[in-house]
Amino acid sequence: ISKVLQSLPGVASVPSFRNDLIVRGGSPNENRFFLDGIEVPNINHFATQGASGGPVGLLNVDFINEVDFYSGAFPANRGNALSSVLDLKFKDGRTDKAGLNFTLGATDLASTFDGPISKNSTLIASYRRSYLQFLFAALELPFLPTYNDFQFKYKIKPDNKQEFTFLGLGAYDVFVLNKKANKTEEQQYLLGNLPENNQWTYTIGGSYKRYSENSYITVVLSRNHLN
Repeated sequence: ISKVLQSLPGVASVPSFRNDLIVRGGSPNENRFFLDGIEVPNINHFATQGASGGPVGLLNVDFINEVDFYSGAFPANRGNALSSVLDLKFKDGRTDKAGLNFTLGATDLASTFDGPISKNSTLIASYRRSYLQFLFAALELPFLPTYNDFQFKYKIKPDNKQEFTFLGLGAYDVFVLNKKANKTEEQQYLLGNLPENNQWTYTIGGSYKRYSENSYITVVLSRNHLN
């Protein structure tokens, strides 16, 4: 998602190994991200505290149904934004039958469940884990990153005027050094300067939406954490 946005007017390009958004000269921490009305502070793995970027996107792009990007004239219900607002919406789960699929990517493995839970509710959920650490070890790189993430959307529609949405998003990232890769001066330099760290983050929340004849009301409750 971040790479697509970097091609839009007013968005500056950044190094290929980063997903920071720099909109109209603003700082990367001046952007706000919302997922189905719930604010998500971080949408990247191995995030830099105080910024919005990282080398790998956290969101499962197969889940994304709609994206609205505002580089100005922000909506009144999307506050605290200085540079931009990215408003994403996940698709709803299937209502006809349950499905399970597995994906083998260039850097990770993923599994996804999509289907109905009851007559009035659906669930779409996925888990992903990288195998970059094995590839980097084979290439004798001095660092071995591993990322894991999960995300789900559970939606209940008791009737045509009400809907409840429960959403969760989380990541666990591990960055360790490959001390066996110390043959060259470049490898030794990286081993001496890169820090090892574990990082985990999550956002979980729920929203209630009620439709009236000429209006609707939305109530959102959520919590997020970055360690």
